[in-house]
Parts: sequence; structure tokens; C-alpha cells
Amino acid sequence: MLMVMGGLFVILLSFDMGIKQYIESTYKEKEEHETMIDKVVLRKVYNKGFILNTLDKYPRIIKGVSVSSGAGIILYDIWLFIRKGRLLKKFGMVFLSAGAASNIYDRLERGKVIDYIGVKSRNKFLSRLTANLADMYVALGAVLIGFTK
Repeated sequence: MLMVMGGLFVILLSFDMGIKQYIESTYKEKEEHETMIDKVVLRKVYNKGFILNTLDKYPRIIKGVSVSSGAGIILYDIWLFIRKGRLLKKFGMVFLSAGAASNIYDRLERGKVIDYIGVKSRNKFLSRLTANLADMYVALGAVLIGFTK
């Protein structure tokens, strides 16, 4: 089971990082393209902070918190994966860990996270929101973990 979960982690991480690299190398900042999914667009947006660019003026804090939380996630993963059972929680942690790893890599190596999935809406705030698959992995992982004891 550990091999399956490890393989899934690598696939999820590689997929998001591959898309980020594609967006980074082919799109200009804030360039936007429609997709086959109605109202979903691909755009290149940099996020130098946490969610909604929070604390973007404090890169040392962003990096420090990112490294600390990443270390905590690794320690929890080790503790969780040496135990039997808890399959749903392990599955959730694979998603959460892959998403966290991708965004932490961006923060440490690029100094910013590349976001690329946006929506078109009449609401200006919603139209400005941009995320990436890593963000969605973290959210899905948290939901799955929430269904466990």
C-alpha cells in the first residue's frame, strides 16, 4: 500500500509542477486563455504570500512558515504511514502533502507560487481569484481527512 500511496504522491506532485512549468514558460503574467470548461480560464498569476497574497511583503515569514509546516507534514506522514489501517486518512494526506510540497517548492525556489486556474464571473472578486491544482489537492486532502476519526 505504501508503494501505491508513494506513486500517487509522485504523480500528483509531478502533474501540478509540470503545469506550473508550462504556464511559467509559455504565458505572460496575467495572460488568460479560455478552456473547454465554461467559465474556467488558465492564467498566469504570481502569489508571493499565502492565500490571497496574505503577508506578501514578508517573504522571510512566508518561507519560514512554509518550511515549518512542510516539516510538520512530513513528520505526521511518517507517523501515519507506519500505522496499519486509516486508509482514508492516508489517502487524504497524500493529496494534502503533494499540494503542500508543490507550493512550498515554488515559495522556496521561485519566491512565489504560480497560480493558473481562474473563473470568469460577473463578480470582480471571484474573477480575480486564481488557484492551482496544488491548492485543490490540499483542499481535497483536508476534506478526506475530515471524514475520518
